[in-house]
Amino acid sequence: MPKPRWLLWLGVLSWSMVCLAGDPTGVDEALRSVSGNWPEAQFSVDVLGLSGKDAVLGQPLQVEYEAAHAGFLTYIRVTSHGDMALAQQSAAAVRGMLPIRVEEPLGQDVAIFLFSDRQLDKLSANGSDQAHAQTLAQSLSELQRAGARVAVRRYELQVTAPAGQTQYTTRSIVRTVEANRCSGPCRFPTRIEFDFNSDQLTQASRRDLDVFGQALVSRLRNRKVTLEGHTDSVGSDDYNLDLSVRRAHAARQYLMESFGLAEEQLTVVGLGKANPIAPNDTAADRGRNRRVDFIFPRPDR
Repeated sequence: MPKPRWLLWLGVLSWSMVCLAGDPTGVDEALRSVSGNWPEAQFSVDVLGLSGKDAVLGQPLQVEYEAAHAGFLTYIRVTSHGDMALAQQSAAAVRGMLPIRVEEPLGQDVAIFLFSDRQLDKLSANGSDQAHAQTLAQSLSELQRAGARVAVRRYELQVTAPAGQTQYTTRSIVRTVEANRCSGPCRFPTRIEFDFNSDQLTQASRRDLDVFGQALVSRLRNRKVTLEGHTDSVGSDDYNLDLSVRRAHAARQYLMESFGLAEEQLTVVGLGKANPIAPNDTAADRGRNRRVDFIFPRPDR
């Protein structure tokens, strides 16, 4: 008889996922109907290699699973943005290890583990909308009605960046804003930076935006924020003013699409080259000035 893990040992499990980053695509809602029908499997899972409770980008993880009967393991990742991806382990076994790559985006992932008495070949979870999630749930129900036995387990992971890869953490943003530590509006100059003459977000910029997005769908979900675009000093005042607004719009669009934030929660302004945070005399410092800052008004405003 396998020993219960500290994480989950639940028999038949009908589960409801917590909302992922505002559930922007409806994936969370669609997957609430998923349930298992194989309590005799006594299926348990544990995730090894976590840093505390966090899964760090680039840090390998191993899923250790165990059951009373041989079966097949299927793993579904649901990211904080609502994207789904599926991987299957073909060999039937009572216990085993499954390596997991920790990948972007940052934020809360839900790992769904299906342990079945046969391969679930008809399942497909590669998608990022409610329709894909509904299809997955319906396909699993059909397989169970056709005689497949399945145990379902869930593991929540917080995907974080290695130290130094993001300027702030979601926790530090929330603490600063909630504690009203700012004498006026709380301003966060950021490394949400852009290439020269561009309003396209970089991969590093998206990583930092994920940190703010997580704050805005959790403890700060009722707080409005201004996204303030900036440029370096190269070019005319009028051109840079327009470019700074486009950069702020790019950040807002990313937050709306990735976290389901409402447009009215995010105000956009552009200051052009009027408010540098570094001298404009080197390429590196000009890069620091091409950015989008976050400004949280005081609650009484």
